[in-house]
Amino acid sequence: MKKEWKNVVFTYVKVAVFVAPNAGKSLHENRPFHGFVLNDENGIKDYYFSNGEVLHTEGGDFFYLPKNSSYRVKTVQKGACYAINFEAEIEDSPFCIKPKNYDALKKSFRTACDEWGMHESTSHAAAMRALYDAIHLMQTEQLQSYMPSNRQSLIVPALEKLRVDFTDCELTVAELASLCGMSEVYFRKIFVNSVGISPKEYLIRKRMEYAKQLLLLGELEISEIAGLCGYGEPCHFSREFKKRFGVSPGVFQGRFYKKR
Repeated sequence: MKKEWKNVVFTYVKVAVFVAPNAGKSLHENRPFHGFVLNDENGIKDYYFSNGEVLHTEGGDFFYLPKNSSYRVKTVQKGACYAINFEAEIEDSPFCIKPKNYDALKKSFRTACDEWGMHESTSHAAAMRALYDAIHLMQTEQLQSYMPSNRQSLIVPALEKLRVDFTDCELTVAELASLCGMSEVYFRKIFVNSVGISPKEYLIRKRMEYAKQLLLLGELEISEIAGLCGYGEPCHFSREFKKRFGVSPGVFQGRFYKKR
């Protein structure tokens, strides 16, 4: 998984769907979209790509299927999966990761698939959230693998809280510190030494990246996006966004659709 996924721009979600054990094609030619897939606990499948590469996936695995790829699927053991097909400004090879927090990832995918099936106005937002959660969870786990084990164990509760509840407008550093059993001062020090930025900055960056994804959907008002990203006041959200990206949310959105 390349580091470029950290700043990837998801531009469109084609579908979020639950695939039953006996469903799905075995042969795919020139795949039209990028795809994230999460196997259930039982599924074991091998993907044989036209370039000779083989991707082996097992129960509980999270994996990526690139746009324009062609491959054949061999089922080793039947199982269901959750899939989200999307457009994004990214190029990468197929990869497979064994999530440490499978239940959290499954909940995110399942929510996206359930809402997508309802064809509600929030369906795109739910799918975008699942994509964002998947990337963040995988990157957080990779980051943790490089941390000293003693330091990692200290801030894991806070990282998990930030992953799940970063849109909670009432989330505070004091609450995060309390979850880790530390004073705010010591928590900030450990967090910065471990992650490289303060917990407040970490929270704002997550909100701003999620905001960009929602803006690119072009389906929600700025005030709605502000609320979905954890800001009670749209003007606060707009100021923070402009400070980060140099333009207001409305201008950012307009530039993207003008290019298209």
